[in-house]
Amino acid sequence: MKLLTLNTHSLEEKAMRVKQVEFVKAIAALDPDVIALQEVNQTFAADDMQEPSARPGVPFREDNHAYMLHQLMKQQGLRYEMVWLPVKTGYSRYDEGLAFFTKKKILEVRSTLLSQQDDYDDFRTRRSLEVKTEDGWFVNVHMGWWNDALEPFAGQWKKLAKALPQNEPVYVLGDFNADAQVRGEGYDLVRASGFFDLYEEAQAKDDGMTVVQEIDGWREGDHPKKMRIDHLFSSRPVAVASCRTVFNGINEPVISDHFGLMAIVNPVE
Repeated sequence: MKLLTLNTHSLEEKAMRVKQVEFVKAIAALDPDVIALQEVNQTFAADDMQEPSARPGVPFREDNHAYMLHQLMKQQGLRYEMVWLPVKTGYSRYDEGLAFFTKKKILEVRSTLLSQQDDYDDFRTRRSLEVKTEDGWFVNVHMGWWNDALEPFAGQWKKLAKALPQNEPVYVLGDFNADAQVRGEGYDLVRASGFFDLYEEAQAKDDGMTVVQEIDGWREGDHPKKMRIDHLFSSRPVAVASCRTVFNGINEPVISDHFGLMAIVNPVE
């Protein structure tokens, strides 16, 4: 099973239509089974498509990044199920959310409010997007920061960990805003909760760095120039053949301010 996560920075990127085509072309070659995307946006100004919305009061709009990717996938003969969840307002002009694409049928969809508040107009609001297939639960997150005085990472993770299924395989994918190189903060908290880092478990891997430049939320303070803040975690031990960054300008083009991360895993019997 191949798992891929990417913070797309969608619609904030220049030439996004070109990058959407490049993304789908790369997906055809990479052939992931589950794709988790963060910062999946649509503009307030775009036309309402009259499609069922995952959140009351937030219509599904024509420039929705997930929808546009899905249409391109269909044109290339790629068969994925898609679900998109709007979480909050982004940059004062977007509905910003999370998206999953899965090869296998989605059996159930749910979401957990991770932040203390549920204010759609506040950038600190955080939710998970959770889907179930025959392979288990897959959880998509875009977490807050460890030192946020109002909505710290620790509180969000504890709410999520409490809500996750205990008797089924769970994979948590996404932008954690938690650098694996920093001790005593978000990354260590996730590991201490019993989750396995698929990058660390991998037999073959690259440096794993998913952010190599300043980005929003990391423009001030003392932090490494290169960070591993996008992660793939499993609630159970798994055999990981490989884990590497994707869309890093080497094997695939750079299409976001983050690189993606992909792992090839097999459950341990």
